[in-house]
Amino acid sequence: MTNFQLATWYDTWNETGYNNLKSGNVPLQYATRYNLAFGELAAVSTGGYSVAMTAKYAEDVKNEIHNQAPEVSIYAGLGDTGIAETVSDNQNNNNRSTDNIVKWLTSNGYSGITIDAEGGGMSYVAEFVNQLGPCFRAAGLGIAVSAPWPGGGPVSLYGGNSVKAFNDHVDYIELQDYSSSGTPSDVPAWTSVGVKASILMGGVSTENGSVQTSLEDTKKWTQYALENNLGGMFSWRLDNDHGTDGQNEDVNPTFTGAKTIYDTVQSLILSN
Repeated sequence: MTNFQLATWYDTWNETGYNNLKSGNVPLQYATRYNLAFGELAAVSTGGYSVAMTAKYAEDVKNEIHNQAPEVSIYAGLGDTGIAETVSDNQNNNNRSTDNIVKWLTSNGYSGITIDAEGGGMSYVAEFVNQLGPCFRAAGLGIAVSAPWPGGGPVSLYGGNSVKAFNDHVDYIELQDYSSSGTPSDVPAWTSVGVKASILMGGVSTENGSVQTSLEDTKKWTQYALENNLGGMFSWRLDNDHGTDGQNEDVNPTFTGAKTIYDTVQSLILSN
């Protein structure tokens, strides 16, 4: 599959999604990285903050993916909760929380984190990855940032220090745009201010609902990502990918969104 990464999200709160996975009905070959939705950063008794994957099926989903597809990476998906507090604790306690996070990830079978801050945590993301970066690299862990509303570029979302922080420490930035314009219109807003194209990932919504990306656009945006040397494509989310039920989560997913990305990448690679 070359170095073009295929990432997707999988929920950890829904029994239906877990049962589909446990039954062997989920085509895990369509992705090289799985982000598990969602965990948070929480205070720990020994001091500082660390990752907490609190949803009911988090451990079960992680173990099923590991068992069925041992070659893929699994990242802990984090929202806003605890980012500001973790950054402050690191500043005041010699990066204590970073050490906690590294130890937790390596001892619990995760290969990194994906930061999906969409509220108050966003202004702290650049400093957070600055704090994490060197220790994560040393431990062989990865950092991804899932960027909401990416059309305005990184500075409007994460502040003036974000470009350097991302180029220095982030492995992938998932452009989380589910509009009709999507990846081709978002990428220039990031590369024009100096973000490396190689860390950007185009993004599509494959779940049921009003923002679902069409299969035609999914193919076009994947082609664009390949032709413009992006780092990969990601989708939200495999457990609820183009389900035939219509609206109910994780019921009868067809996985055609993830398959379209996968097939497009394969066909372009074979044609070159």
